[in-house]
Amino acid sequence: MGRPLDKKEAVLYGQFVHAAYNMFKRDPTQLRPQPATGDIPDPYELVAWLNMSDYFFWWREKPKFYGFIAWHREQKHNFVLAIRGTEGVVEWLDDFMARLVRFREVPNTGRVENGYAGIYSTLKVVNRYGAADREAVAKAAPTPTPAPKEIQKTFGEQLEDLADSLEEPAVQEQIRTAKGRPPRRSFVVTGHSLGSALATLFVMKNKGKNRFDITTACTFASPRVGETEFAEQFNQLALTSWRIVNTQDVVPKLPLRLPFFDYRHVATPYEFSSEGVVKRKIGCWHSMETYLHWLDPKIDVDPECKP
Repeated sequence: MGRPLDKKEAVLYGQFVHAAYNMFKRDPTQLRPQPATGDIPDPYELVAWLNMSDYFFWWREKPKFYGFIAWHREQKHNFVLAIRGTEGVVEWLDDFMARLVRFREVPNTGRVENGYAGIYSTLKVVNRYGAADREAVAKAAPTPTPAPKEIQKTFGEQLEDLADSLEEPAVQEQIRTAKGRPPRRSFVVTGHSLGSALATLFVMKNKGKNRFDITTACTFASPRVGETEFAEQFNQLALTSWRIVNTQDVVPKLPLRLPFFDYRHVATPYEFSSEGVVKRKIGCWHSMETYLHWLDPKIDVDPECKP
């Protein structure tokens, strides 16, 4: 499905996910954490935060920071959407839920895991600043960053509004008056663990509206997201899909594929073994650092996982 795995490129996308983890771990209570120096790879910058609520059956937790959207400073139609993975008890329960439900976001695409669909439905985009604010900040530094602008629409509409706000004024006017085709927006979607499942749902959601040119989906330690019908329709999409899997990792084996739960992975798997590389622990097998180390041995594994 698309191009074969490019490890160097996949490392870049993994670094975005790693940044989302770092931003979350510094203060899990923050919905809009600021990236530290070196978090987000150059030449990208953060333009929006992603907030979502964990979902377990009928109970939803308060919103949490789950990831962010970055854009390329020079190639301003080039975006990366990165979503972190499992970091709490409820999030682990989301991974273990097995009830299949219709993916209401996109009709006739089969059924998906209930927990992932529930979390996806809570996703909110918080715009860091619009084009006018960006110009004011640049001219009046060190003026404080303007207050974030919350957008209350579907996820796809929120992303579209975000991209519109970042366009030059002439392009904004073109979009507003609907003259000509909207600008091409290239998206790379990446995530780890639960974040991989949410990224996969976003890619499928774009199938119907086709708001963005999703060129690549790069996921790490993804669980099974939906049933066979969902996976088959995903695999027909015109994009590059790299699903990177540690064969020791437990999460990619979930939810279990049983006769009454017809779960199936999406394409395209790239497997490796962490045997002898990290301790024989579930957390070490699943660690983002373990995945990055396989892609680039110069990147060290988590110190607590060294055998």
